Amino acid sequence: MTRSDALHGILLAAAGVATLCAMDAVAKGLGAHITTFQVTFVRYLGACLWLALYIALTRSTWPRRENAGRHALRGGLMVVTACFFFYGVTNLPLAVAGALGMTAPIYVSLLGVVFLREPVTPALLGAIGLGIAGSLVIVLGGGPIETGGSSSLLAWGAGILAPLTYAAALVLMKHHVTDEPAASMTLAQSGIAALIALPLAAPGFTVPAMEIWWQIVLIGFLGAVGFIFILSGLRRLPASVFAVVDYTALLWAAFYGYVFFAEVPEPALWIGGAAIISACALGMHAARRQTQSVAPEPTTIPPDVRPSSASERPSSSGS
Repeated sequence: MTRSDALHGILLAAAGVATLCAMDAVAKGLGAHITTFQVTFVRYLGACLWLALYIALTRSTWPRRENAGRHALRGGLMVVTACFFFYGVTNLPLAVAGALGMTAPIYVSLLGVVFLREPVTPALLGAIGLGIAGSLVIVLGGGPIETGGSSSLLAWGAGILAPLTYAAALVLMKHHVTDEPAASMTLAQSGIAALIALPLAAPGFTVPAMEIWWQIVLIGFLGAVGFIFILSGLRRLPASVFAVVDYTALLWAAFYGYVFFAEVPEPALWIGGAAIISACALGMHAARRQTQSVAPEPTTIPPDVRPSSASERPSSSGS
């Protein structure tokens, strides 16, 4: 991993996080009209259709049959994650759901160290600690959060569990990205996820109202683009360093919540946000330090699957 790879990886990962947070905002809006399972289904079906169109038009690589087992495992995890997170984000403020998702980096880092044997450096530990501190400031330093009504215990439970399954999916993606293009992987896992979600979404299905169809189309598009960015970033970054970049999701969640749902952020959000941005800077430093101690691992993305040409693809954590 060269310094250029590390910087590009961080930028791609950050773009992916921002895109997936936009998808979460769309999911929150859809959750007021259709069930959580139906939101999950249209999210993955839409991503599958967008990616199939992209691969067909660019004559890129289709998913490999020999990797079907891997795709199925990731697809199953993504369905569980999406159901947890979409339920939580529908019934909790967007920034609060994002704050709960900040536990994902802890799981990602631990799983990356245990299963991928990634190195642990003081800078990385400091970055994770700083990100956690920023999240705690936001959650504990704001006004009281209602735990009754629509923000039920089920919503809180879903919001807490989503980061765990999301972290497991990210580590699997990091393990699998070396042998298949990002668009192919995302297409396969999205198609399988849609098939898994279909029987859950079917009961009580009615044709959605015309005024929300644009959201149904948009959620799949954002889901496809977001994961291409994420997978492309993971090619260049250790999963543990990506975990730090993922902290920026809280800032995006607060922004989208304010713009689209009139959820006014508390002052503590900006104090904690400054700590999160500092954590990302420290994570970049950790990535650069690793380039000096770890032998280069040349990994390139074929031109036909670079995210810059995929403007046509999008998960707490959720997502």
